[in-house]
Amino acid sequence: MVRDTKTLDELIESTRDASTSPEQLRAQRRPFVCGNTTIANHLDVTRKIIARANADFERIFGSE
Repeated sequence: MVRDTKTLDELIESTRDASTSPEQLRAQRRPFVCGNTTIANHLDVTRKIIARANADFERIFGSE
């Protein structure tokens, strides 16, 4: 097996100019919230609540 031998600084530099589209941000938001809320409060927060909050977030703040 060959491993990538880039250093952390090289990896950071290679992604410095990377951009994330609004669609990518939306796709990442729900799993991030779901993972973090289930750790803190696994019984009361459901995916349905997160989806509703995500829709409210986009309505209030826009999709960017």
